[in-house]
Amino acid sequence: MRVLFTTWSSGGHLAPMVPLARAFLAAGHQVRVAVPSGCAAAVAHAGLVPVPVGPLPKASGAAGAVPRRIGNWPADWPVRPAGLGAEERGMLRALGEKQVRIAEAMAQGLVAFARCWQPGLVVHDASAYAGTVAAAVLGVPAVGQMWGSAAVLRLDRQDLHGPPLPGYARLMRRYGVDPAYEPGLWLDPCPPSLALPSAARRMAVRFGQGGPEGPHGQGGQDGAPGEGKAAYRVCVAWDDPGGPPKPVRAALRHAETRGAEVVLWPGPGGAAGPPYRLPAGCRAALHQGGGTAVVAAAAAGVPQLIVAPRPEQQLNGARLALVGAGRLVPVDASPARLFAELSALLEQPSYATAARELRAEVLSMPGPDEAVTRLVSPAQASHAP
Repeated sequence: MRVLFTTWSSGGHLAPMVPLARAFLAAGHQVRVAVPSGCAAAVAHAGLVPVPVGPLPKASGAAGAVPRRIGNWPADWPVRPAGLGAEERGMLRALGEKQVRIAEAMAQGLVAFARCWQPGLVVHDASAYAGTVAAAVLGVPAVGQMWGSAAVLRLDRQDLHGPPLPGYARLMRRYGVDPAYEPGLWLDPCPPSLALPSAARRMAVRFGQGGPEGPHGQGGQDGAPGEGKAAYRVCVAWDDPGGPPKPVRAALRHAETRGAEVVLWPGPGGAAGPPYRLPAGCRAALHQGGGTAVVAAAAAGVPQLIVAPRPEQQLNGARLALVGAGRLVPVDASPARLFAELSALLEQPSYATAARELRAEVLSMPGPDEAVTRLVSPAQASHAP
């Protein structure tokens, strides 16, 4: 079977797709990964075959149209978007329209390659709408790959649950397909206890093949910090190129004076290696709340401190706090507040207990090899939305 993967961004968008793509290859299938030209090197570095499909439009980075200060959104906003104010709903629409512009830039090259290569299945990351367009043109199943988000965010739709955005509908009609065509299945690495309900058809699948902890084992409570140099280890991941903001850095410096070893955790954005592996011996993970990082730390059984600048990251942090495996802190929190929150995470045993329970839940999820078996079954292969 020929399987076409596609995403518009490397790092946290590509990394969750790599284990499944490798599982397809291991099962004897043919795999190609269609990406904008700037992402081709990351695909090749992951051991997969890239197919460049043109450059991205300008201003398509992760920050997009999100303002610096977003406030606190309701904890269940993806399932009750009508409760959002005009500003919040406008922000979601702007994000969706940004993704539509990316899809427009990718669609011509992606559809042309798909028509030539004739895949039997298209797997696209949850925000790569051009993948759905290509699948619709060929009349083959489209499968959305999520990153670990607590919700299936349909930013391609008006108010998340309405009809397609006008620009997306026009794009679909440009290629002669029904704008109502959508992914028939969503691959979801989010632990079920963190996920919000959705009408979408989801299939749980963890990132890793042999268990998310990897061959060396993790369980953040058991490993020892580097050669006894520190009392405990805190792993920090930050998506922004400039690294953590000043208050976070100040809080971490204070933690170091109290015996912490602060370790950079580059895993969530690393497509070449497992996106779920934390450095050994971590007792806490501090990050922005991206889905891949949340699932990675959950797989390691490590409590998480979330400092979230974006609404979907706030959502992930709120869900972690709800199950007791983490704490959510405003992005503008003071260094003293951040240090106090981190200390509570480390000192209260309930967080470590909840994190271990979350890890057991991740371990019980099917791996990518099982997902391949299900995706190529006659029932799934014949399923088209």
